[in-house]
Amino acid sequence: MARRVQLFIATSLDQKIARRDGGIDWLFTDQDYGYDDFYAGVETLLMGRKTFDVCHSFGDWPYLGKRTIVFSRRPAPARLPPKVDWTSADPVELVRASAAGHGGSLWLVGGESLTTALVRADLVDDLVLSVHPIVLGRGIPLWDGDLGRTTRWSLARHEVFPSQLVQLWYARARG
Repeated sequence: MARRVQLFIATSLDQKIARRDGGIDWLFTDQDYGYDDFYAGVETLLMGRKTFDVCHSFGDWPYLGKRTIVFSRRPAPARLPPKVDWTSADPVELVRASAAGHGGSLWLVGGESLTTALVRADLVDDLVLSVHPIVLGRGIPLWDGDLGRTTRWSLARHEVFPSQLVQLWYARARG
Protein backbone atom coordinates (compact mmCIF):
# COMPACT_ATOMS: atom_id res chain seq x y z
CA MET A 1 0.00 0.00 0.00
CA ALA A 2 1.34 3.43 -0.92
CA ARG A 3 2.14 6.02 1.71
CA ARG A 4 -0.42 8.75 2.25
CA VAL A 5 0.44 12.39 1.74
CA GLN A 6 -1.42 14.36 4.39
CA LEU A 7 -1.78 18.10 4.74
CA PHE A 8 -2.31 18.77 8.47
CA ILE A 9 -2.48 22.51 8.87
CA ALA A 10 -4.10 25.36 10.76
CA THR A 11 -5.95 28.06 8.90
CA SER A 12 -7.97 31.15 9.69
CA LEU A 13 -11.55 31.52 8.50
CA ASP A 14 -10.22 33.44 5.50
CA GLN A 15 -7.81 30.58 4.69
CA LYS A 16 -4.59 32.23 5.83
CA ILE A 17 -1.89 29.99 7.32
CA ALA A 18 0.23 32.79 8.74
CA ARG A 19 0.45 36.55 8.98
CA ARG A 20 2.23 38.38 6.14
CA ASP A 21 5.49 38.22 8.10
CA GLY A 22 5.07 34.48 8.74
CA GLY A 23 3.78 35.05 12.28
CA ILE A 24 1.63 32.34 13.82
CA ASP A 25 0.91 34.03 17.15
CA TRP A 26 -2.85 33.70 16.51
CA LEU A 27 -2.81 29.87 16.69
CA PHE A 28 -4.51 28.22 19.65
CA THR A 29 -2.08 26.37 21.92
CA ASP A 30 -4.44 25.39 24.75
CA GLN A 31 -4.44 21.70 23.70
CA ASP A 32 -2.99 19.47 21.00
CA TYR A 33 -6.14 19.23 18.80
CA GLY A 34 -5.31 15.68 17.71
CA TYR A 35 -1.74 16.54 16.78
CA ASP A 36 -0.04 13.87 18.93
CA ASP A 37 -2.11 11.04 17.44
CA PHE A 38 -1.58 12.36 13.91
CA TYR A 39 2.17 12.86 14.44
CA ALA A 40 2.61 9.29 15.70
CA GLY A 41 1.76 8.00 12.21
CA VAL A 42 4.09 10.38 10.37
CA GLU A 43 7.35 9.06 8.99
CA THR A 44 8.54 12.02 6.90
CA LEU A 45 7.79 15.74 6.97
CA LEU A 46 7.68 17.85 3.81
CA MET A 47 8.09 21.60 4.04
CA GLY A 48 9.18 24.65 2.14
CA ARG A 49 12.09 26.81 3.21
CA LYS A 50 9.98 29.58 4.73
CA THR A 51 8.13 27.04 6.87
CA PHE A 52 11.49 25.58 7.89
CA ASP A 53 12.68 29.06 8.91
CA VAL A 54 9.64 29.51 11.17
CA CYS A 55 10.01 26.03 12.72
CA HIS A 56 13.76 26.49 13.17
CA SER A 57 13.16 29.81 14.96
CA PHE A 58 11.41 27.98 17.83
CA GLY A 59 14.82 27.15 19.34
CA ASP A 60 14.82 23.39 19.75
CA TRP A 61 13.92 21.57 16.55
CA PRO A 62 10.33 20.37 17.14
CA TYR A 63 10.58 17.27 14.91
CA LEU A 64 13.47 15.31 16.42
CA GLY A 65 13.49 11.69 15.35
CA LYS A 66 11.54 12.29 12.14
CA ARG A 67 13.01 12.71 8.68
CA THR A 68 12.29 16.15 7.25
CA ILE A 69 12.69 17.17 3.62
CA VAL A 70 13.02 20.91 3.04
CA PHE A 71 12.45 22.16 -0.51
CA SER A 72 14.37 25.28 -1.44
CA ARG A 73 16.18 26.89 -4.34
CA ARG A 74 18.57 28.49 -1.85
CA PRO A 75 21.67 26.76 -0.49
CA ALA A 76 21.24 24.89 2.78
CA PRO A 77 22.30 26.62 5.98
CA ALA A 78 25.65 25.54 7.41
CA ARG A 79 24.00 23.63 10.27
CA LEU A 80 20.81 21.67 9.93
CA PRO A 81 18.91 19.82 12.66
CA PRO A 82 19.31 16.02 12.73
CA LYS A 83 17.54 14.07 9.98
CA VAL A 84 16.80 17.21 7.91
CA ASP A 85 17.48 16.86 4.19
CA TRP A 86 17.71 20.05 2.12
CA THR A 87 16.90 19.70 -1.57
CA SER A 88 16.34 21.72 -4.70
CA ALA A 89 14.74 18.69 -6.38
CA ASP A 90 11.35 18.99 -8.04
CA PRO A 91 8.91 18.44 -5.15
CA VAL A 92 6.30 16.76 -7.35
CA GLU A 93 8.74 14.12 -8.63
CA LEU A 94 10.35 13.53 -5.23
CA VAL A 95 7.00 13.21 -3.43
CA ARG A 96 5.56 11.01 -6.17
CA ALA A 97 8.51 8.62 -5.73
CA SER A 98 8.37 8.76 -1.91
CA ALA A 99 4.61 8.18 -1.77
CA ALA A 100 4.96 5.07 -3.91
CA GLY A 101 7.04 3.40 -1.17
CA HIS A 102 5.99 1.76 2.06
CA GLY A 103 6.00 3.18 5.56
CA GLY A 104 4.35 5.90 7.58
CA SER A 105 2.61 8.89 6.12
CA LEU A 106 4.21 11.94 4.55
CA TRP A 107 3.13 15.09 6.37
CA LEU A 108 2.87 18.12 4.13
CA VAL A 109 3.59 20.77 6.77
CA GLY A 110 3.41 23.74 4.34
CA GLY A 111 3.82 26.41 3.05
CA GLU A 112 1.85 27.97 0.30
CA SER A 113 4.03 27.15 -2.74
CA LEU A 114 4.72 23.54 -1.81
CA THR A 115 1.10 22.90 -0.85
CA THR A 116 -0.09 24.40 -4.13
CA ALA A 117 2.34 22.32 -6.19
CA LEU A 118 1.38 19.03 -4.52
CA VAL A 119 -2.38 19.67 -4.60
CA ARG A 120 -2.10 20.79 -8.23
CA ALA A 121 -0.27 17.51 -9.03
CA ASP A 122 -3.02 15.53 -7.25
CA LEU A 123 -0.56 14.05 -4.74
CA VAL A 124 -2.36 14.99 -1.52
CA ASP A 125 -4.54 12.20 -0.11
CA ASP A 126 -5.87 13.84 3.05
CA LEU A 127 -6.61 17.40 4.15
CA VAL A 128 -6.80 18.01 7.91
CA LEU A 129 -7.78 21.62 8.36
CA SER A 130 -7.88 23.12 11.84
CA VAL A 131 -9.99 26.22 11.23
CA HIS A 132 -9.46 28.89 13.87
CA PRO A 133 -12.34 31.33 14.45
CA ILE A 134 -10.40 34.39 13.36
CA VAL A 135 -10.18 36.44 10.17
CA LEU A 136 -6.64 37.69 9.62
CA GLY A 137 -7.51 39.85 6.63
CA ARG A 138 -3.94 39.82 5.36
CA GLY A 139 -1.54 36.97 5.39
CA ILE A 140 -0.14 33.96 3.60
CA PRO A 141 -2.92 31.99 1.89
CA LEU A 142 -3.38 28.25 2.26
CA TRP A 143 -2.66 27.88 -1.43
CA ASP A 144 -1.54 30.09 -4.23
CA GLY A 145 -4.63 31.02 -6.22
CA ASP A 146 -5.40 28.78 -9.17
CA LEU A 147 -4.97 25.09 -8.38
CA GLY A 148 -5.46 24.26 -12.05
CA ARG A 149 -8.25 21.74 -11.56
CA THR A 150 -11.36 20.87 -9.64
CA THR A 151 -10.87 18.13 -7.08
CA ARG A 152 -13.46 16.39 -4.95
CA TRP A 153 -12.99 15.53 -1.30
CA SER A 154 -15.03 13.42 1.11
CA LEU A 155 -15.54 14.53 4.68
CA ALA A 156 -14.14 11.68 6.78
CA ARG A 157 -14.75 13.30 10.16
CA HIS A 158 -15.05 16.59 11.93
CA GLU A 159 -14.79 17.90 15.46
CA VAL A 160 -15.81 21.14 17.09
CA PHE A 161 -13.70 21.99 20.14
CA PRO A 162 -14.75 24.14 23.13
CA SER A 163 -12.40 26.87 21.82
CA GLN A 164 -14.64 27.03 18.70
CA LEU A 165 -11.82 25.62 16.54
CA VAL A 166 -13.33 23.29 13.94
CA GLN A 167 -11.20 20.45 12.63
CA LEU A 168 -12.16 18.96 9.27
CA TRP A 169 -10.68 15.69 7.98
CA TYR A 170 -11.13 15.19 4.24
CA ALA A 171 -10.00 12.28 2.06
CA ARG A 172 -9.38 12.78 -1.65
CA ALA A 173 -12.29 11.29 -3.58
CA ARG A 174 -10.66 9.42 -6.43
CA GLY A 175 -12.30 7.68 -9.37
